[in-house]
This record gives sequence, C-alpha cells and structure tokens, in this order.
Amino acid sequence: MESLETFQSDTIERPIYRRRLFLALVVSLILHAGIIYWFRQTRLPEFNNAPVERLVPRIFSIKNITIDEKLLDGSEQQAQVPKPKSVEPAPKPIDLPDESPLAGVSEGKMVPPVPAAPKMVKPIASDKPVADASETQTIARVQDTAKLAMDQDLDSLRDSLLHDQPADVTDSSSIKLPPANHTTGSQADTQAMAAVSGRLDKLLNTGLHNGDAPVTMPGGALFEFDKSDLRPAAMDQLRLLGMLIKRSPNVTFTIEGYTDSFGDPTYNQQLSQARADAVREWLIQNMDVDPSHIQSIGYGATNFLVAPQSVDMHSQGSIDREKTLEQSNRRVEIRFKFPKRQE
Repeated sequence: MESLETFQSDTIERPIYRRRLFLALVVSLILHAGIIYWFRQTRLPEFNNAPVERLVPRIFSIKNITIDEKLLDGSEQQAQVPKPKSVEPAPKPIDLPDESPLAGVSEGKMVPPVPAAPKMVKPIASDKPVADASETQTIARVQDTAKLAMDQDLDSLRDSLLHDQPADVTDSSSIKLPPANHTTGSQADTQAMAAVSGRLDKLLNTGLHNGDAPVTMPGGALFEFDKSDLRPAAMDQLRLLGMLIKRSPNVTFTIEGYTDSFGDPTYNQQLSQARADAVREWLIQNMDVDPSHIQSIGYGATNFLVAPQSVDMHSQGSIDREKTLEQSNRRVEIRFKFPKRQE
C-alpha cells in the first residue's frame, strides 16, 4: 500500500520567514539610499559645459541712441511705405420710404392728396386657357351624332312597344324601357379618342405653348362603368401623353377627373379622384415620368361641359337620354401650367 503524507503545521517556520523578509527590506532601503547619494554627488562633464539656450532674451540698457530725423517725418514715411489696397464692396441701393407729405398746404388749409390710379398689370398667362376650336367642334359633332342615334333608337323602340300594347292598357308610364344601347356610346368614345391622338401628335410636333387648351379624354374610353381601372384600349393615348410630359420638363401637368350629375356627390368626388390617380400612377410606372411634374385632382360632378337636365327617375328612357346627354361630362382633362416669368 502507498504511504500517505501526514499534515505538518508551519507554525514553527513563520518567525524565520518574518526575519528574512525584514532583513531583505532593510538591505533594499540601504541600497536605494546609496544610489540616490551617488547620483547627487556625481557630476557629468558632458552636461555641465553645454550652452543653455535662453527662452527669454536678456535685458540690456543703452546710454545713447541716434535716430534719423527723416524717419520722424510721418508724411515721408507714409509716402515711402505704400498702403495695401482694400477692396470695398459696392454699396447696395437702399429703398428709402417716401417722405412726401400726406397732404398739401393750400391757402392755409390742409388738402388731402388725390389717390393715384392703380397700375394695371397684364397677367402673364390666363388661368383658364381658351379651348381649341377644332377640338371643341369635333367633340360637339360626336356628341350630336351619338344623341341623334340614341333618340332614333329610343323612338323606334317606343313605337314598337306601343304598337304591340293591348287596347285595354292606358297607363304607359309602367313600361320599363331596356337599358340604353352602349354601342353608340362606344363609337362616340372611339372617335373622341382618335381626336385626342391627333391633338397629342400635334403637340408633340409643335411643342407646348403658354395658353394651349387642355387635352380632354372621354371617361368611357379610359375606364369601365363605375370603376377606376384603365382600359387597355387607352394605352396608346396615354403613351403619347407620357412622351409629351417628358419632352416638357419645365411644365407642370395636372390631371383632373370629372363625373356626370348622377349619384351621390361624395361618391362621385372619390371616383373622380381615383380615376385621376390611376392615370398619374400609370404614367409614373410605365413612362418613367417625374412625379414632381404631374399631379392629380378629382372634382366630381362639377364644371359640366353640358348642363344637366331634369330627369324622371321613374322612367328608364329619361335616365338613358340624360346619361347620353352628359356623356361628355364624364371625362379626364390634362391641363398645363407654365412657370412664371422672371421680371
């Protein structure tokens, strides 16, 4: 078996360690004191004779001094030593207030001055540019054609219904006419968009000028009924509009949306704003148009091109005729705003 070491106490060795540590401390103090004394008594010749540079100049006194009288002449000194030229800024004109008296004195009485007539300043550009006569005539011609065709269809349909009506039926107000024929409206929108394409081509060739009439796009050609989604058939005209905006970096374009008089005014305003925003977002995403040069505003059922007429809401025929009449009120207009001229 392995032998185990037993515990041994160091109590006896502690006094021996203490005496050794004290002796080492005394020897260390004596050694350090000797080194300090040696450094104080020893002189290094290399540093004793070296010249010491003075940081402060010496003070000296002078008994006699001779000064040339010419140097005391201030005028000659100024003539010999040129002064540096200082560039003074040009004085700015100061607008002084008019100090003319408010009233003249005539024969000891105060006479009030006669106010001067205000100066008429001619506006740089008209806020509402005059519409192009050719475009207005084209839109009016399309509207008249659509209205005439719709009236003819309604008259023929009414005559056929009255001819087939039994003899004992006398109240014709209960007859419900079918919805209006949308073919004529679609043809009118197609013709109007063709006119818009011609107008945009002309503006691309000639460029925009201050006072140009806005470009009017029919709402039926741009959107489905009661929706704000753009139709694919209107993309060609929107591409031409995007090219015109990119070629006119100094002009701000405003897209205005309008509706007809049917429906709730609040809903019409929201629908017109959504349609104007849809045109703006399409131009920004697909034509890379600068968003700061184009804005969209919805005006709802306002600024009618055709004044609304009274409608019998119990008669489908009256409603359809009014919708056809107000077809031009459902539109999107693109207006141009030129920067103000600098005076």
